[in-house]
Amino acid sequence: MAPIFKILPVLENKKLGTYRKVTLADKQMYKLAECGNFVMIGFLTLDPYLPRPFSFLEVNKNTFSILVKVKGKGTQRLSRVREGDNLKVLGPLGKKFCSPKEGVLIAGGIGIAPVYYQSKHMNGGILFYGGKSKKDLIFIKEFKENGFKVRTTNEEDGGLVTNLIKKHAEELNEKQIFVCGTIEMIKSVRNILNKEQIDNAYVYMEERMGCGLGGCKSCAVATTEGYKLICTEGPIFPLKEVSLD
Repeated sequence: MAPIFKILPVLENKKLGTYRKVTLADKQMYKLAECGNFVMIGFLTLDPYLPRPFSFLEVNKNTFSILVKVKGKGTQRLSRVREGDNLKVLGPLGKKFCSPKEGVLIAGGIGIAPVYYQSKHMNGGILFYGGKSKKDLIFIKEFKENGFKVRTTNEEDGGLVTNLIKKHAEELNEKQIFVCGTIEMIKSVRNILNKEQIDNAYVYMEERMGCGLGGCKSCAVATTEGYKLICTEGPIFPLKEVSLD
């Protein structure tokens, strides 16, 4: 049976760095959500009409949270929701995967959301993390407490996450690697990795979606096996299979 939208109440909307962390009440998501899953979130009114896809940031027994960065009208409105407001939620969606217990996570900006959720399924590893400014870098303490070596940089101080990877390239050897960020960042990371590292690397892909169920085909991504839908066959794909050009 296809999932249906649920109406869920907002429990909290708080500032987190340059983002908003929005928490909703849901007693079922904890039983269903896994790495690779996401939700479609929309409003009860028709403005904006289409819901937006969001990775899980945290999933607890009675709640789940998403991370919101204002990019347009929809995220602007979502960033202003208040406790008690109701939102439409569809999910969990996407193709789940089993995270390794240790590995390398690479995140740029709001790309930290799904890798932070993934880190909760791991016992440790290495995090390479970059942002526009220091204010963009969140959950550093939590990653360290979970057994991760954390390497950070920011563009205001002249640093890029790819510079960190170049400097510590040997730390990526013989490990599974997971990357989430802009297409430009992912391309740069791919160009740095050697063949063995690329063979062990996976990427979180992001695109606009109209439905999240495979009906609208708006989230198609080119791969070595033809076009695939991020919403049903992703959002995680092997890096070596995805066309980024």
